[in-house]
Amino acid sequence: MDTTDPTFPVTRCATCERDVLCHVALDDDDREITRCIECATAAAPAAVRWVALAELEEIGYGFVLPEGGCGRPDCGGGKCGRSVPADET
Repeated sequence: MDTTDPTFPVTRCATCERDVLCHVALDDDDREITRCIECATAAAPAAVRWVALAELEEIGYGFVLPEGGCGRPDCGGGKCGRSVPADET
């Protein structure tokens, strides 16, 4: 995955009072609605912007490997390519 491609939707949540990841859901009339992933507050679709994985940490998100590693038998001990971001190798 290229960490510089803008592939994550983000919006400013009025309830959380910060930038948050958002998602598309359906309202009661089966129309698409954009919602905050933290509290489900509706957001204006025009307010959504797309950010890259590398930018998520700036707004308070990060990615974490599960406690057991990524699932590969050789995970850990510096052998797993997912344990170190590509820009740090």
